[in-house]
Amino acid sequence: MKKNTLAVSFLALAAALGASFAHAAEEDVSQADPARWYKADDAPKERYQNLVKEANAAYGEALLACKGMRGKEAKGCKGEAGAAKKEDMERAKRIYKDYQETSPAS
Repeated sequence: MKKNTLAVSFLALAAALGASFAHAAEEDVSQADPARWYKADDAPKERYQNLVKEANAAYGEALLACKGMRGKEAKGCKGEAGAAKKEDMERAKRIYKDYQETSPAS
């Protein structure tokens, strides 16, 4: 009888360990990375276009965060989102200009 109890205990332990390892390997893939993250942007124009896409995406997410707000709170939130987008666009233009100035003439 002790052999059966020991065998059952061992199997239960192995099953519990196996289940915990299976759950540790799971990954949340509900939101995949945007394909643009894996696209080369070596040329100044491509880099600029990628920065503009990122600025627009960040602006869209900021507006979604403002969606549940009302009145002055919503107006302020949207204003902050617009200001952040403007800063991101200005930064993209500065980076593009710097790339153009530093790239070798062909």
